[in-house]
Amino acid sequence: MTQPKSNRPCAMIGISLIFWLSSVAMAEPAGDGNIRGRVIYNLDCTEYFVGTFGPNVPETIDKFVEDHATAGITELWINVNAQRTNYRSDVWEAWWDGYDPSAGTDQPFFAGIAPGRIAGPIANDSQWFINMWELHEQGCDYPKRMLESARRNDLRAWISLRMNDGHSPERPEHPCHSTIWKANPQWRLTSGYGLDYEQSEVRQHYLNLIREVCDRYDIDGLELDFQRFWLYFRPGREHNGNKLMLNFMEQARAATRKAEQRLGHPVELAVRVPGNPWTARRHGLDAVAWARAGLVDLVVAGSFWFSTNSDIPVETWKGLLKDTDVQVAVHLEASIDSGANGRRTMTHEEMRGILVGALHRGADGVYFFNLFTGPYHQWPREDHHRLLRDAGSYDALCAGPRRHALTITSPWSVGELARDSQLPYTGTHGIFRLYTGPKPSDGQQAQVELAVPDNQQLEVRLNGIRCPGSTIANTEHIKASGWEGAGLGSRQAFAVPPEAMSEGYNLVEAFAPQDITIKWVEISVK
Repeated sequence: MTQPKSNRPCAMIGISLIFWLSSVAMAEPAGDGNIRGRVIYNLDCTEYFVGTFGPNVPETIDKFVEDHATAGITELWINVNAQRTNYRSDVWEAWWDGYDPSAGTDQPFFAGIAPGRIAGPIANDSQWFINMWELHEQGCDYPKRMLESARRNDLRAWISLRMNDGHSPERPEHPCHSTIWKANPQWRLTSGYGLDYEQSEVRQHYLNLIREVCDRYDIDGLELDFQRFWLYFRPGREHNGNKLMLNFMEQARAATRKAEQRLGHPVELAVRVPGNPWTARRHGLDAVAWARAGLVDLVVAGSFWFSTNSDIPVETWKGLLKDTDVQVAVHLEASIDSGANGRRTMTHEEMRGILVGALHRGADGVYFFNLFTGPYHQWPREDHHRLLRDAGSYDALCAGPRRHALTITSPWSVGELARDSQLPYTGTHGIFRLYTGPKPSDGQQAQVELAVPDNQQLEVRLNGIRCPGSTIANTEHIKASGWEGAGLGSRQAFAVPPEAMSEGYNLVEAFAPQDITIKWVEISVK
């Protein structure tokens, strides 16, 4: 599916790097009675209805929740909307509104779906609309059932709202679109992805949904997902958005406070925003201002669909939020992209590297998004469950194999100190910085891995110290994750002398006698 590009605006916030290692409250893996760190799992609003988890009956919801609680998540965040809701809302259209159950898939409601995707054994975009209607007809309120199942399994139960979903803008008659989107093309952003929040009617539309879920459901928290999608204002108007969004967040906070009075327990408010504070603020999403005004309890520093960002500046967020009680979680996508080989499903070793780095930098929790896609379907199930189990324990993550790869930065804005992509690199002296967390422990070995054309000679140094090599790196972890496309090319591996490795950031340098193209840079620890 086509995804939006950044508008790439300008300037950069300079913040001293403060390492908040003492704030990492990770414990041992589940099973030894210790408290686990926050492991947040966001479930997309349509995935259950695609049939991923079994028959379209309420009991399948219960089994999904139980299985993931057993695997190791501590919080289940249930996404209930894109442009429509997956439950019978009083203030928004449901996904199935307009569907005629007596007419099959050859009906006007499905006419906007691309030919070949209306029905079939592989692509069946009509089925999730039908499944949502069928579950509703069974008397099941999907969010309510999810929340109740989460509580029975001792999980914290949240609702997550997408604040400007923009799927399928190239097909304006697609049934996923809401009436407000279809009826107001003048409010659509130039990218086509979502609506202009400078319009008071748009903001009110989303406030109506926020208030409804706060009034209707028993929730431990509400997430406003500003990352799926992350454009809210027209180019050149983003600066005006910061004031509007501060007022918007004040009203959202009032809704959660009202829910607290009704329920008799706290209802937290979280926001998911671009991983760099500058990028978020540049697009009207000043999460730091919201936090310092007491409007949020948790900031999820995120990546976008293209790739997980391996270098989210957690310590910058923590420094900006000093003297508040606001926590920071780091979000992982299901995919990874170096900028040279294209997007592919991550492996569990690559995810472990992201998690270790985030927690080492002081993150208060980890947050999985789209884990139900490639990883759930393609990984060996033991890898999936082990990752969720270990994600709550910094020590367990560090003890296992991990990979720290150089990725693109998405979202990205003009004005950031680094480009959105450093690869592919062509030249004779490549310099790359990777955050790897703690040094390898006794018994672990680190190596630098580079994807370069066959038979190209390289000298590699880490922090100025030569790394002997090279050998052909093993890419079985990629194959084991079910990936058969790009990313399986030849890699050279260079052993890292123990004295070369630093805690935190490490500098990789690659020297070649003539121009060479590098498409992948990684430090692996085993």
